[in-house]
Amino acid sequence: MIGSAVDRALDGAARTVGKGEEWLLGAKRATYGVAVVRIIFGAAAVWFLLANFANRHYLWGDAAQWMTPLERNGGFGWPFTLFEGGSDPTMLTVKTLVVLALAIAFTLGWRTRVVAPLLLICWVSLIESNPLYGDQSDNIFRILLIYLCFADLSGRWSLDARRRARQERGQSRRLWPRRFTPEGLRRGAGRLGILVHNLAIVAVAAQICIIYVASALYKVQGEAWQEGTAVYYPMQVGQYRPWPWLNDLLSANPFGVLVVSYFSVFIQLFFPLLLLRRGTRVVALLGVLGMHAGIAVIMGLPFFSLFIMAGDQIFIRDSTYQGIAARVRAAWDERRRRRRPAGVEHAPEETPAEPVPTR
Repeated sequence: MIGSAVDRALDGAARTVGKGEEWLLGAKRATYGVAVVRIIFGAAAVWFLLANFANRHYLWGDAAQWMTPLERNGGFGWPFTLFEGGSDPTMLTVKTLVVLALAIAFTLGWRTRVVAPLLLICWVSLIESNPLYGDQSDNIFRILLIYLCFADLSGRWSLDARRRARQERGQSRRLWPRRFTPEGLRRGAGRLGILVHNLAIVAVAAQICIIYVASALYKVQGEAWQEGTAVYYPMQVGQYRPWPWLNDLLSANPFGVLVVSYFSVFIQLFFPLLLLRRGTRVVALLGVLGMHAGIAVIMGLPFFSLFIMAGDQIFIRDSTYQGIAARVRAAWDERRRRRRPAGVEHAPEETPAEPVPTR
């Protein structure tokens, strides 16, 4: 009896290890989720730069010498010193446009293996040159981007994916033809790329869970969160009242403030556990997305919310994204069909090939 129990336990452990190996080495995971993270990160960076472009000299140039006593570049050394100490107007404009170009290329998924680390260096250099103008979204951005530099950021919905698809169909040439690389080396490199990508996904997921759980544990230590008034007080601060009438409307209901306070604590504290099952995973993702959307609108912190909401996208399965994309494509095709003149025949459109996710 004991021997059979041990055998069953060993068989169960072997199956678990086998599933883990298959998950890590079988295929790249969360390819659509990573693409959504890339798009949101890049679009938010472009938005941030455009919104502050007119004030760039005051924030990061020679006109920012007013904050010299506080400027320590955030403790970062080379290579994160591109904007340290300010720059003359022309040089600052050139540097800012370079960062903007990198952010646009990152959003479109063009040569992300090179663009992603360059954007990380330039972004950290820009933000840390003025420590008064950042918030926790900057930490989230750079921490997650460090991990994502090792993931296949452009496997889906990117210019790189379109280029790879054309190469597979023989419509464009490779810089390094495949025939010059031995087959065994290609297979080994492919498996290594899958492993590194999936480990990066695990690192991003773990970091997000740590952020949520640590935030919840810090909250429950404060009396304001225990009393259910922690949401009320920030809505009375002028800097967090972009829509005063909306803040007053929400803070006028004590029970609503209590519910929102406790909901934000519990959804963050139990977020990792809620991810274990599909039904509760939907509740967890909708809960945190709704919470951060409220922070973005009500408290006027769009960049903070966008960056953390972007990281949540990796928890959505590829099949879900594929289903959404199929519905959107079907609705678009149906709309185009209805707008065609009656009696006009059109040749069937060629369905675009699925982008190849492998590097």
